[in-house]
Amino acid sequence: MNVQQLRDHFKARNNLELAKKIQYARSTLTLWEQNGIPPKTQAYFQVISNGKLKADSLALGT
Repeated sequence: MNVQQLRDHFKARNNLELAKKIQYARSTLTLWEQNGIPPKTQAYFQVISNGKLKADSLALGT
């Protein structure tokens, strides 16, 4: 998954809005855009979205 998919899922227009909704710093979202979302964080979002968001299986090592 990527930050754009998070914005779409949480219906956020930009990173500031998304940061408020998911309670992460906007600078963290910028890092995720540059380097990818960490595997454990992707897994967390997959769980809380009931599987609507999918963690990158390569990042998870599966």
